[in-house]
Amino acid sequence: YIKKRNEKREEIRKNNSDCYTVLKEILTFEEVIPFESLQRDFEAIKERCHKNPKDIVYEMLVIKHEFPTQFNYKNLQSIARLFNLTAYWDEKLSENSLKVKMENLQNIIELRATISESVLSTLVYNKNSELRKKARIAQIHLSQHDPFRFFDEEFDKDFTVWDKIKIHDILLHRPIDTIPNFIRWVPKVKNENLQAMFIYEIGHYNQTENKEFLHDFFKMTPSDEVKIQIIQTMKILGIEDMVYNLIRQYNAVSENVQLAIIENVKHVQTDKFLLPFYVHAFKKAYEPDLKLALGEAIYTSEVNGHRVIEILERDAKGFDQLVFEHIKNPLLLN
Repeated sequence: YIKKRNEKREEIRKNNSDCYTVLKEILTFEEVIPFESLQRDFEAIKERCHKNPKDIVYEMLVIKHEFPTQFNYKNLQSIARLFNLTAYWDEKLSENSLKVKMENLQNIIELRATISESVLSTLVYNKNSELRKKARIAQIHLSQHDPFRFFDEEFDKDFTVWDKIKIHDILLHRPIDTIPNFIRWVPKVKNENLQAMFIYEIGHYNQTENKEFLHDFFKMTPSDEVKIQIIQTMKILGIEDMVYNLIRQYNAVSENVQLAIIENVKHVQTDKFLLPFYVHAFKKAYEPDLKLALGEAIYTSEVNGHRVIEILERDAKGFDQLVFEHIKNPLLLN
């Protein structure tokens, strides 16, 4: 079905390559073209373009995929106004076909287009989980009044890492003054992927006022995924003044979290207690990646790291010998 659909669209494009050309000129133009200017030329643009709005949408998607860095979303908004695509999308999202709704909602999100919030509101509680999630993601992009309302409702029970990526992409294109402090949702939600997303966004938007809370939440949460994301976010926010507290938690967490702690604090050179801690942890560690990370942390620790490695290497056996060889000659194991 997909193959036949693409062949049909390719045939349409060949029959009217002029539409692709004129839309490409507008949608890859570096500057924002005033809507009034396009409006004056609308008859000429219309003459060169497809009659069916679906084919115009298809051309815009093709151009976006071919020129992702040059694609001008402001000019796309003007094209959408010229061809009254908002009304077209509103109509498609009101149809009974789930497939039509899914396809058009995905196109709207991908093109960062605009539709009526009233139409969107009919989809955000749809029984189909994928359509429901798409509509809620679109809400973040489209709503002028309450874009983050579904964060208070756990967003969706089927929230996945892929949903996290899509939401982050939409947040990137929101005005910075509309970005909320994400800490308000961290203790409320139960889904680990969603918690991890909020914590990631705290780091991305440098919300440093949340450092103390994140440290307290690190001790409270049973989730390794959330603990690891907290550590990675704290490194972005400034982990130096949290190192001692994290090290105190080291023996109480899993090896995966221990590895995250070492990987994210080993750059810190100001605490004298770190080198003795690394040495003690190295002697107790058994997991290969953790052993390697601890060995590298020792080796790069201030002026004494190399000397400590030499002392440890004298009594090394088996895998420990390979660890020390790799630390001094990293290419050996690559």
